[in-house]
Amino acid sequence: MTELVDAVTAPSPRSETDARSDEPLLDVEGLVKEFPITGSLVPGRRLGAVQAVSGVDLKVYHGETHGLVGESGCGKSTVARTILLLEKPTGGFARFEGRDLFSMRGSELRRARRDIQIVFQDPFASLNPRMTVESIIEEPFVIHGLLTSSERQARVSELLDLVGLSAEHANRYPHQFSGGQRQRVGIARALALEPKLIIADEPVSALDVSIQAQVIGLLEDVQEKLGIGYLFIAHDLAVVRHISDSVSVMYLGRIVETGSRDDIFEHASHPYTKALLSAVPEPDPQLERERERIVLTGDVPSPADPPSGCRFRTRCWKAQDLCAEDVPDLVDRGAGHPVACHFPE
Repeated sequence: MTELVDAVTAPSPRSETDARSDEPLLDVEGLVKEFPITGSLVPGRRLGAVQAVSGVDLKVYHGETHGLVGESGCGKSTVARTILLLEKPTGGFARFEGRDLFSMRGSELRRARRDIQIVFQDPFASLNPRMTVESIIEEPFVIHGLLTSSERQARVSELLDLVGLSAEHANRYPHQFSGGQRQRVGIARALALEPKLIIADEPVSALDVSIQAQVIGLLEDVQEKLGIGYLFIAHDLAVVRHISDSVSVMYLGRIVETGSRDDIFEHASHPYTKALLSAVPEPDPQLERERERIVLTGDVPSPADPPSGCRFRTRCWKAQDLCAEDVPDLVDRGAGHPVACHFPE
């Protein structure tokens, strides 16, 4: 078990600049998503809004994995769903290979969605229990009118082999697989149309540690073979450290710190990032006993009524009057990477 834990927690030896090109594959700027709060007495009357995502910027490059981390409920999955236009954005821009995703309609949007796929968090709920694995994986080809029936069968076999399953699994149903195997089916479906970008929304959070290591290894192998870019969403920093080239830390709808993997894990500046890192278990028992754990007090504020100024200030041990008055910009404050804090470490 120790080896399996180390496989997940140890950073990947891959260089952070191996696959980076000058132009980002995905460029998100000022993304905003609000959900209206309406009254029950007067239908349709807007009383407020849940500020799920508030001005998020992030970039994913060809062949790179960008990790998006934060506590549950901070808006990570909403970012993913809005980029895919499963939710209509309230504001901001998302450009895919230089093209504005949010202005796309009809056939242009349909074509873009072939290049952007998603792997969902729950490997069982994301698969139709009434469909065989073969039908699930070939469904993208049917929807987009690609390949003949025999070609689809051959492609399904290739995809199953790519994700570590065999052709004999094609006629089985999702309930006949383990959680890890179901997630492999979900990955195979996401790879069917040969996308350039995969958004992995908590793809291993529902799996055992040993299965997590297998799925992470599979994602890395597929990326090495096909050069796919990943937006990897998670709350487990150990997993993010292993697989990511760059990382953005999110709190209550905002990015509070972003940079390369080493910037975040070796030179973190934001108090929230420091608190998250202190919660990651240390494999060495002696070091685990000696290190200082940062325990955040108070509850996460409601996104329907976020604090003024810095949204983290109500739980921050460094908060001062300025934090309540002024929203900190996400800029380099001397740490070598952007951080949204008036008083960074």
